[in-house]
Parts: sequence; structure tokens; C-alpha cells
Amino acid sequence: MYVSGIALLLEVRHYETIVAIVELGTMTKAAKELASTQSTLSHRLAEAERRLGQRLFDRGPGRRLTPTRAGLVAHQAASRALADLERGEALVLAEDDRVTAIVRIAVGSYDCYHWYPDFLRATRARHPEIDLELVVVGDEPGTALASGAADLVIAPGDPAGNVTTYHLFQDELVLVVGADHPLASKQWVAAEQLVDETYLTYNSAPTPGFEYDRFIRPSGSYPSTVKVVQQTSAITELVAAGAGVSVLSRWALSPAVDSGRIVPVSCGPKGLALQWNAVLRAGEPADYPANKVSKLLAKHLAT
Repeated sequence: MYVSGIALLLEVRHYETIVAIVELGTMTKAAKELASTQSTLSHRLAEAERRLGQRLFDRGPGRRLTPTRAGLVAHQAASRALADLERGEALVLAEDDRVTAIVRIAVGSYDCYHWYPDFLRATRARHPEIDLELVVVGDEPGTALASGAADLVIAPGDPAGNVTTYHLFQDELVLVVGADHPLASKQWVAAEQLVDETYLTYNSAPTPGFEYDRFIRPSGSYPSTVKVVQQTSAITELVAAGAGVSVLSRWALSPAVDSGRIVPVSCGPKGLALQWNAVLRAGEPADYPANKVSKLLAKHLAT
């Protein structure tokens, strides 16, 4: 028997015998408890003592077995280990009865997970046979799905690749500024107003169909300073500290917006609509677990 690469001299059956004898006092009672025979347990105990090179019990009158110091040490360790094994088996059996599939779920482009705890509870209540595993995929959901790194990606816009998308909800790309920023009081801003700002972005190459294509480039005016910060959570902290501004998803940044740490301002008088989709591998069967999760996700995020 091996544990963490160390060869153990005794097996589980030996430790079960030691525990039963210590707690019941006699070989007769221990044999009955373990549904075995006295002869079998006697041989097993003798084998354990031979392997350890230690006497584990003193034989007294009336066939009473009294544990030696070595026997007490073995009993204490075995009692804890056997209890842990029993609990572990119970958990494994419970999981086996409940979970038949794991869906790896991620958010494309943004590191925002405020939605996940409630959705995990909702999934377990509605689909106890499915468990969710949160993974990180970056800015290319199609690649992550094709490689098997993810089964379902919540992504803004229309990701490229051999994928199937399901509409989740409508959002808005907004300029986010610190609470004390001069633009925080505006209902909307023009791209020209960003010329003197330090602009923070998570992607060194502008993503087609987002703020650069629809807001900044058409104006012909560009921020004087652009810094790439790969994590949107870090951008949020920098914006809150007054170290720059950015155009990001209102939904993704909603915890910071709701707390008042940053302020969203519409880009242009009509704003910049942003659609979020559930993205899955193309051609998956309708009863595929990721499809079930995407349908539940649409209902959950729409509320």
C-alpha cells in the first residue's frame, strides 16, 4: 500500500482489525463486528505485528487483549484514517449519483465573475446532474472551444470560429471614468473629448465591431496616450484611482459602477449597444449539457 510515494507496511484490513480489537476488547467480539472468524483475525494481527516488528497487544486473562504503546499509536492513527476514508467514499458515491457531466464555462475578453455564484446555485438546483467549472479563456472564445479548454463562453459581440451563438442580453459599451473626473457629470461624450486623456485598453489590437471601429476612428480624433492593461479588473482599479479612462461593458463593470467607484458615461448621444452571447462549439446535440446550461444562463441573466 502506497501513500504519497511511501510504502506502508500494513494494509487497511490490518488497521480495521487493530481498531476493532482495541475498541471491543476481545478477538471474539472483533471477529463478530468485522463479519470474520477469530482464526482469520488472529493470523491478521500476527501478520501485522510481524510486519511492524512490534507487539501491538498484550494477552491477558479471559482472552482480553490490551494494546501496547505501539498498539495505541496504531489505533489512534487508524481511527482517524478510517473515518476519513468512510467520509470520502460517501462523498464520492453521492457525487457519482448526482453529477454526470461537467461544463467548463468562461467569460470572453473580461475577467468579471459577479454573476457566477448565483448562477452556480441556480444550475445545481435546476440541473443537479451538471456541475460547472469556471475557466479563463482570454479574448478568443472560438479557439478555447475548439481546443476543449471551455464548453461554453459568455462573450460580447460575434466571436469568430466554428461556433454557435445564442443571444443572452443587450448591454452597452460605456466610457468609464473616476468619480471625480470632469466627464463624470456628462450624460454622453464625444470621441473628441478623449484626446487629452490616458486611454486604457485590454487589447493591443482593436477588436472589430467595438468602440474603436464605431466611436473613436469615425471621429478622426484619438487619445494622446494609450496604455494596454491586459486585465479588465486592473483597468477598473486604475480608472477608479484617476489614472485613466476606458470604454468597457457596463454589465461587466456593474459591481464597481453600483458601488460608485467608477462612473459610466454613454459614448455619443445614442450610445454603443453591445450584445452578449452564449458561444458553444458548432454542431453540438440539443441535449448536450452546455446547451442546457446556455438556456438556463439566458433566463438567469435576463432577470
